[in-house]
Amino acid sequence: MQKPRILLTYIESGMGHIMSMKAIAEGLKEKYADQLEIIESYIMDQGSKETEQFEKFLSDCTKKTNKDKIFGIGIFWFLELAGKQHFMRLIHRTIFKKFTDATIQVMKSYNPDVIISTHYFITFAALELKKKYMPNLTVITYNPDNNVHVWWDNRTDLFINNNVAACDEAIRRRKFTYQSVRRVFFTARKEVAEANLTRREYREKHNLPLDQFTIMIADGAYAQGKAKKVCNSLLKLNIPVTIIMLAGKNEKVYQYFKKKKVKNNIHLVLLKFTPLAYEYYGASDVFITKSGPNAVLDSLFMGTPVIVDYYAHNIEKATAKLFVDDLKCGVTCYNIRHINKAVVYLYEHPEFLEELRKNIKKNVNKNDNGSEQIADIIIKELKERDLIH
Repeated sequence: MQKPRILLTYIESGMGHIMSMKAIAEGLKEKYADQLEIIESYIMDQGSKETEQFEKFLSDCTKKTNKDKIFGIGIFWFLELAGKQHFMRLIHRTIFKKFTDATIQVMKSYNPDVIISTHYFITFAALELKKKYMPNLTVITYNPDNNVHVWWDNRTDLFINNNVAACDEAIRRRKFTYQSVRRVFFTARKEVAEANLTRREYREKHNLPLDQFTIMIADGAYAQGKAKKVCNSLLKLNIPVTIIMLAGKNEKVYQYFKKKKVKNNIHLVLLKFTPLAYEYYGASDVFITKSGPNAVLDSLFMGTPVIVDYYAHNIEKATAKLFVDDLKCGVTCYNIRHINKAVVYLYEHPEFLEELRKNIKKNVNKNDNGSEQIADIIIKELKERDLIH
């Protein structure tokens, strides 16, 4: 029997969707590579002008929500009032029709039996492909967020979440069928799951001061949130401290701090985008960031508590609620004027930091990897559909 063709779709709208798909790919390859024909595609970068334009549009929207909280929250508020999923389908079939159609054609060219998605638009386009051309197609969605926002399409064959509250929201509020909803543990990429050096060893590896209180600052891939203001504030600290500023893909922020004069008690480390960001999380005592699901989770996988300084919209608000309010793996500090006090308190009260680390260890175990659970769910679904035996 021919192996089923599994299309894994990567799309950049922030880096979280890519990192989640990478974890899923690793889980499938690790356990079931001999049973599947696994195809990985940066689906929007396949030579179509329309798909490339739309990916840029989605990426620009992400940057704008990170920069303008009113815009981010306003978009979700408007969509909730405008008709929810039906409205989303309508605008993608009309205003965004040429982009949707182009994405469908790229997907169709792979002749997949299964499409796996971590992004609302890819799920929608895959369902339209199924409706128009490929009725036997199986569409499986992993939701990398910690809630179920209004954009997710409830027609997907399987909708996998990483916490109980999201599953409940999918069924009760978004009208997904009970049979389609699954729950797994948080997904970790292989390099993060296998990253087990101590804090001191990561400091040695990256030439950081070994015995100095260390703070990492980031705001997603684009550094469009409060990272610049937070770093400027922390550069006024009088305690001995190492500050790691991750500018990501924001060249202006990187050059700004490169020219900055720093006091003698502060060791400032500047980073551009790096796939090894998780190792710097592991080297740090605390990570200050906006409430992006992927960055927060990677930090917790490395055993490092977070200070959430910003959330751009309802998705990120749900992340702060889950990991800070419910699981007690960090704290929130939304007022820049208070950020220095929060850091000094953690510096002067290592026992409080240790309590946060204990909560991380209890609630976020990267060895209980959701990507392997997703692989098992996919295989079970394919067996039920007689695609494999």
